[in-house]
Amino acid sequence: MTRRSLVIGAVAVGLGSILMLSLAWGLSHAALSNPPVLGRPAPALAIQTAAGARAHVPDANGRPVVLNFWASWCGPCVEEGRVLAAASSANPHVAFVGADNRDTPSAFTSFEKLYPHPYPAGPIVDGTYQSYGVAGLPATFFIDSKGVVVASFIGPLDAATLSHYLELIAT
Repeated sequence: MTRRSLVIGAVAVGLGSILMLSLAWGLSHAALSNPPVLGRPAPALAIQTAAGARAHVPDANGRPVVLNFWASWCGPCVEEGRVLAAASSANPHVAFVGADNRDTPSAFTSFEKLYPHPYPAGPIVDGTYQSYGVAGLPATFFIDSKGVVVASFIGPLDAATLSHYLELIAT
């Protein structure tokens, strides 16, 4: 064997290893985009608003729920917040709930002063974001009037996409 053959073989093995690791990473993260809660009853979760009130999911008095996980440090969450705010005003038959994720109390308070939510939003005080399979923010879950998670969307929602998902949970 020549030295050139050894180098080519080593490069081929290295590139093959990188390809296999990339494939494994992609497959494991693709699974996260299809949370384990889809088609199942929504896990119990409660948030506490800045005013001290609590909102419980899926307890929305028989209304469908849009549950959005966000954080003050999440840039796309700010843009998406405007879309969610408009949709919550236009869809009073749907309960919107914002679950502040892994934030400090002062960061939450500052965020609410700059970008107030027109629907209940606050830190999670009962339950966890992990019970929904949230791996990144923003993450939004669509729960029907029976309390079943019908769909989820990872990433910032635009108005057209949100409208599509709202049709899925319309009563």
